[in-house]
Parts: sequence; C-alpha cells; structure tokens
Amino acid sequence: MERLVGAAGVEDARAEDAQTSANVAVQALVSTPEAVGLATGAVDTIGNVAVEAQTFETTWDVLLDRIQLLTKIVDGIAEIHPYVSLAWSVLSAANKVLINQKARDDRIVRLAGTMNDAFTFVHDVEPLKAVKAHLKVITLLVQQATECGYFIAEYAKANSFLTRIMKYTVSDVDARITEYENKLLELKNAFLQGVAVDTSVTVFRIMNQVQDITTAIDLNDMPYAAGARYAEERGCLAGTRETFINEICDIINNPAADAPRVCLLTGVAGSGKSAIAHTVARLYDQQHRLGSSYCFNTSHAATRHPGNFFSTIARDLSDHDRQYKECLWEVVKDNRSLRTSTSPVDQVKFIARASEHLDVIGPILVVVDALDESGDRTGRESLLSALSNQITESKLPANLRLLITSRPESDILEMLPSSQVAHKQLDDVDTIVVDADIAKFVKVSLGGYHKLDLRWRDQEWCRLLVHHSQHLFQWASTACNFIKGEGFVGLDPCKQLELLLSTTGGHSRHPLDVLYRTILGQLFNTAALDEFRDVMGVVLALNEPLSLFALGEMFQDRLDLELILRPMGSLLAGVANIQKPIQPLHTSFRDFLLDGDRSLAFHISITSQHQCNIGLASIACMQRMLKFNMCNLEDSRVFNSEVDGLQERVEAAIPSYLAYSCQYWMEHLHSGEYSQDVVDQVTDFFKSCFPYWLEAISLLSQLVPTMYISSAQQSCVLLEKWAKVNSASVDLEVAGLAAEAVHFIEGFASVLQESTPHLYLSAMPHTPSKSALRSLWTEKLKHGVCFTPDHPQTWPTAVQMLSGHAGWIYSVAYSPDGQHIVSGSFDSTIRIWNARTGQLVTDPLQGHTSSINSVAYSPDGQHIVSGSYDKTIRIWN
Repeated sequence: MERLVGAAGVEDARAEDAQTSANVAVQALVSTPEAVGLATGAVDTIGNVAVEAQTFETTWDVLLDRIQLLTKIVDGIAEIHPYVSLAWSVLSAANKVLINQKARDDRIVRLAGTMNDAFTFVHDVEPLKAVKAHLKVITLLVQQATECGYFIAEYAKANSFLTRIMKYTVSDVDARITEYENKLLELKNAFLQGVAVDTSVTVFRIMNQVQDITTAIDLNDMPYAAGARYAEERGCLAGTRETFINEICDIINNPAADAPRVCLLTGVAGSGKSAIAHTVARLYDQQHRLGSSYCFNTSHAATRHPGNFFSTIARDLSDHDRQYKECLWEVVKDNRSLRTSTSPVDQVKFIARASEHLDVIGPILVVVDALDESGDRTGRESLLSALSNQITESKLPANLRLLITSRPESDILEMLPSSQVAHKQLDDVDTIVVDADIAKFVKVSLGGYHKLDLRWRDQEWCRLLVHHSQHLFQWASTACNFIKGEGFVGLDPCKQLELLLSTTGGHSRHPLDVLYRTILGQLFNTAALDEFRDVMGVVLALNEPLSLFALGEMFQDRLDLELILRPMGSLLAGVANIQKPIQPLHTSFRDFLLDGDRSLAFHISITSQHQCNIGLASIACMQRMLKFNMCNLEDSRVFNSEVDGLQERVEAAIPSYLAYSCQYWMEHLHSGEYSQDVVDQVTDFFKSCFPYWLEAISLLSQLVPTMYISSAQQSCVLLEKWAKVNSASVDLEVAGLAAEAVHFIEGFASVLQESTPHLYLSAMPHTPSKSALRSLWTEKLKHGVCFTPDHPQTWPTAVQMLSGHAGWIYSVAYSPDGQHIVSGSFDSTIRIWNARTGQLVTDPLQGHTSSINSVAYSPDGQHIVSGSYDKTIRIWN
C-alpha cells in the first residue's frame, strides 16, 4: 500500500523504508541453506553466515546514513543535489540484495565498505565547506556510488547463489567489483589530496560484455528524427519540483522483477510536464543511463512522427552501447526493408529482439515527451498499439524504463494499461507545493528588476503573479517574459505587470488564453491584424520551423516578418536570434491561435493561400540557388560516402531554407490555391531546374539517407495528381514530366544515394528514348548527356521482380493500403514484401507443414489468413 507523506517528510520516510529493507536482506542472508555453503566451500557453518550478515548489515546501514546525511548537506547546491538524491534512490533499492556465497559476500561487503570509506567526509566539522571546495570530485564519487548500487541490485535479482553462478561467471563479477573499487579509491585519493580530476565514472551497462567488436555496422538508413533529443535549457529551475522528480526516479530505479517499466506523467497544458521530463533526462544522461530521448512537437510534425519513433530510439540505444549496436545489426543487416520501414509495428521489433540475449546492469531510461503531440488520434493509433502490445506482453527489455509525458488524452490512457504503468498526475500535487515552486521561478526570473520592489513592497508583485498563474508554470514563464519586454527595449516592467494584473484577474477556466489575448492585444492594434495573420499563418503552416533569417531569404521581403515577429519574444522562440527557428514557446499558444473560439480576433486559419505562398516562395528560392555541381565534386569515381567533408560542403551549399524548399515545395502547392499562373510557374521550374533539383536531393541524402529521395518521389506523385485534377487546358505537359520523374527516381534511387556525379554520367544516359526527360536533359545541360546506344524506348513495364521462395507460388495478395504484398508457396512458407522496394519486410512465416494455396489480408490490414494442404487455416499478426 502506498504511503502518503508531505514534502518535508519524504527523506525521513525513505530512510525508514531503506532500514526496513536492509533488515529483510539480513534475514535472508541468515536463512541461506547450509547446502550452498558446503557446495562452495565458502562457509562452514550457519553461525559464520550470521557473522558475515551482521558485517554486511553494519556496513550498509552506515553507508545509507552517510548518503542520507549528504543529501541534507548539499540541499540547495544545484550542481550536486540531484545526483545525491539519485544515489540515495538507487542504494535504497540495492540494499535488498541477497548475497549467499561467502566469497561474493566478502567482495560485496568490501565494495560497500569502500563506498563507506569514500564518504567519511560527511562527518567533518565543516562538511559543506569540503563539498564546495571539491564539488567535481564529490559529484563523481556520488555518481560512482550510484553505479555500484545498480550493480548490486542487478546481481541480487537471481534468487540464489546457484542461479547467479550459472548466469554470471566468477571472473565477470570479480572484474566488475575490482574496477568499481579502484575507481572509488582513485576519487577518494583525489579528494584527500585536493587535486583536480580528469576522469569519468566507471559504468557497466552489460554483464555479459563482449570485447573487441569489430563488425562494420551502418544503421544510417534507419529513419531518424534529428533534433528530437531533450534540451537542457528546457528543464526545471534548480530547487523546484524536487519531491516529484525524486518519486519518478524511485520508479525508474526499482529493481524488482514486477516493477512497472513505464512511468506515465500527465497534466494539463502548461503544468510543467516537459520541464520535468527534460530534467530527468539530463540527470540520467549525466549518469550515462539515458538510452534515448524523443520529444514530440506539433511544430516539428514533419520530422518527429510515429514513422521514425522506434527506429530513432533503437539507433540511440545502439550509440549508447556498442554491444547493443552489434545485436541490433544482427537483427536488421540482411533486411533493408525492415531497416527502412516507417511502420511502428515493424520498428518496435528492433528494440526487443536486439536485447534478448543481453544481461543489462541497472536501468536504461528512454524519455518520451509530449506523446499527445505525436499526431491526432488516427495518426498515433499505430504507435500506441505497438507500444501497448510491448508493455502488456512484457516484450520490452527487462531493464528498459520509459518516462512518458502527455496531456491526459483518453486514447493514450486506455492504451497504456495501469497494471504495468506507474501513472503520476501533476494535478494531484498539492497546490501549495506548486505555488512555492512557481514563486521560486518568478523571483529568479524577475529578481533583477528593482523597480518592481519599489512599486510593490515585500515582493508583493511575486505573490500576485503566483496567484494569477492558477498553478500553471507556463503562465508564469510567459508573464515573466512579457514583463521583461522580450522583443522590445526600454519597456517599463511595472507597467507591463500592471497590464497583466488588470486584465487577467480572477479564476478563469483557460488562464493561458486570457494571458495570450492580453499580450497580443498590447502588441497589435486592429490595423495590424491582417499582416499578423499573413505572417503567423506562414509560420504555423510550415512543416518544419525556419529561422527569421531563413524566412527572410525564402520570401525576399514579400512579408514584413520582422515587424510582426520581433515583438513576440514572450510567445515565440527564435525572435531574439535570427539563426534560431521561429516556433511557439509552448504548444498551447499554437492551439490557442488555431482555435477561433479561444483566440477571437487573433485567430489564425491556415488557408490555401498561405500554402500557395510558401510553395511559390520555395520554387523561387530553388530557381535562384540551384545549379550544376553545387558542392564542386571533383572525381566521379569516388562514392559520396568516401568524399572528405561532403556533409560540411552540403550544409554550406544548401542552407536550411533551400533544403526546406527542395523537400516540401510540392506538398505546399498541393494544399494551396490553384491557378494557371501557378501552373505556369511550376512548369517553368520543372523544365529549368529539374536536373539540379535531383542533384540537390542526392546531396541532401548524405545528411539523412532515404528521406529526401522518398520525399522527392512523393513530390512528383503529388505534382502529377495536382496537374491532372486541376488543369483546365489540354496541355498536361507538367503532369507528363512528373510521371516520367516518378519512374526516373524509382529506377535510379540507388544512384542518387551513392554517387551524385553519376546522376549525370549513368542515370540520365539510360533514360528511355521516348521519355520526355531526354529532351529536357539535352536542352538544359550545357555539356550534354552521352546517351547509351542500346537504351530502351520506354520504362520497364515490370516495376519489380520478387524472388526468394523455394517452390511454386500459389497465392499472392496486396495489403489494403497497397504498401505490402503477401505470398504463399509450395515451400510451406509465407512471405511479406515491401510493394515499393520488393524487399522482405520480415522473416518468412513458418508453421504450415504442407504447401500453402491461399493467402489474404484482413480488411484492416492487421492480420493475414492462410490456407494449406495440411488441412489447417492459420491467422498471423
């Protein structure tokens, strides 16, 4: 039964729990069967075991006491207090260890004794002075003690010595303990001698470590969400949310076999969920225990989505540990279709299968922020289903822990079952505690504005802001930015505060909405609203945020960007630094603007005109900047991957706004207003820049493999449909060119990926003679194209030839979405193929004992049914 304690009593309650657990562990040691001692020769009598138990009990109790005392000593020192709290959490859990072999008991007791000895300074006359004087080395000591705690807890999971000795070799355990002891002694001596240290914590994440892994591994073609990692600056203010963060750490550090592997943190918009997630991520990152962090964001929906969620986590985990990378490579190395899949159902297999045979020491944390922003209910359904399945069937690695934040959306709560998930709700936190933390934040943010103290005595201004915040951190943060005049110079903070207090009083159902309307009303009068809607419509319509500089280069003064965006520093990120992306500081502001019932006069409706403006600006940008051999590649005999510094050359030659234009131009036009003028501009662009656009796509693919080539093909598919549906004229020239371009990209995707020069030297010369692209190459390229004499007249009719079965194929079927093909064969196997690439999606499905004469997909595409000559029907997931 969970015990409820106040904030002041949390540490004492933990100490009591730790003492209780230690006593349980000692009793277990005393009851070790005599047969174990006789079998090992480690102990001779039960009495001797009792003596060893008492030694362990004494050592462990003193260690816990010292760590608890240290948490009180460093309270208020932001640089070290979180790490001491984490150490207390881990060691409190580790004291449940059951050590039944004398030789191992001696080593664990010695390890605890070494830790004990390293923390004797807490009993000095002035321990705080010692901590401040040697902050770095003591922080490392604390982190090393945490790692020792993880090791002991993992070693303790086996129920008996005989089980442990089969699981881990004696040399494995001895080697680990010796390295831990050596590192503790090194750090202790550095502390005593007062010397600076240039070292790191000894971390063992895998017990069955394999040395000298030399396999060449390339996972770059797996979808990856660049930029989705946590941001340190987005964490909580030091000294706030401490109790809540400690409770989350206790959940993560719980070593019990039945411990929840997922901590779900929910709360309303603006309550501070993301700040907590980023703080916990940083804490475990510094402890070398953060496997991955993935932060969804509606402003980045094009690059952070369910299609690259699990693959990003899998790649991060492989970067976290070389041995995991080796195991992941074994899973995907012979199946490019699986590596490049954007299906969450396919991707989630990476994580589980790659860790099946690894004994991991301590938790590996994956932080998922803003899961509710992963898409609408339909868009995130497959992700939630795949995640829920892994959780409910316990398929996730035993030591993997997930911290997920989300608004309390019903579909998310239903798909994450409470029996396997520890659900923490920010709404349950005492509002007195929340307001105290908000007060700390407000005082730090506005503490340098002495005019406020002159106007409101005894920091009454702080109390008023806390009251108006209605317990929402985002309200307080936005209000402080407004009072400081973010985006303006010379504003009076007192007048800014008075404005907020006069318009946001009382308790509102939507306090953030009232705040946003107040700030926008101060910034823009009625005459400026049309310009406001034009600019913010573009900002919100972008598939990825662009900086103020990039927007300026892209639109070439066609929008008065600075006039509208510069004053909005309290609401938008990036306005103070023209090189940083412009985006809402909080998703609630985006939601507010798009909801007319909430934003009223400031409502932004993303129209087809906004989309068309972005699409045409993209075309103009590409026409200005695209050219032949943009990166000055000198030698066509060298693959792109072998060109020194090619990524840096690409980033210099293709800045962010040009890369954006190359990727998304047609997506915006497809959603935009159609007119003959737009068609003419698109036709002119395609005829003048198509070869150079493909070159840019080839170069950009060196930064993110497969993504740009796939988006280029999709752009041409959209262009063909758009031109055919909308064109009122007989001339469908651009539609025909787009159709040819789809064939070209499909047929020469590998050339685009591997060698940009051979786009011109190999791919274009093999264009069929009747293709409209041939004349385009001839007219546009100054140096011409040397066409092959035996080139085909048309594109091949057979798009793919799929091979792999060892017998006749009796039945094939397309999946409902057209993405996959299933086949049943005389060889008694079922195979699933990627319909576009022709590659196998997964290993052959086996189970039938005779040939398969019928296969079909279920209407929802989630199952396959097969009928066989073995007289059985089987249903497959």
